[in-house]
This record gives sequence, C-alpha cells and structure tokens, in this order.
Amino acid sequence: MDQGTEVNGPEDRARLRAFGLRMKLLRVSRGWSQEELAEAAGMHRTFIGQVERGQRGMNILGLWRLSRAFGISIGELFQDEKGQQIP
Repeated sequence: MDQGTEVNGPEDRARLRAFGLRMKLLRVSRGWSQEELAEAAGMHRTFIGQVERGQRGMNILGLWRLSRAFGISIGELFQDEKGQQIP
C-alpha cells in the first residue's frame, strides 16, 4: 500500500476492489488501455493494473492525478454511473 496505508480486513479489501472496478470502468468507457491511462495520469502501467485489481490503494495525489486524467472530480471517482456512492 502507498504511504503506510494498511488494509484492515475484508471491508477494506472490498473497498479497494470496488474502487478498482470503478477505475477500470471509467478507463474502458473512454476506450483507453492501462498504458494510456497511466500516461495521462503520470503513473506507471503496473500500478494502474494493481489498483484496478484491488491490490493497491492510492494516496490523495494519485486520486487528484487520476481525476484530472478522466476529467472528473475526485468525488466522482467514488460514484457509480448513476451517481450513487460506491461501497
């Protein structure tokens, strides 16, 4: 995990998976590869893959870069396509 963030149990793992799925859906809806998203967000492709699989979390700077790459607010990273908060 980045910056000392610890995953504490199944609830945290479920949140990481839900966020990773949201990120993947945003990426795929734009027709981007992981490489294209990584370039747009200034991140490494393997990191993008790890986040999408729920294996890694992201710090606030990563969330900011990701939201800018997608052209959405940071809050929208945590909402599904209907605007509902992801778990």
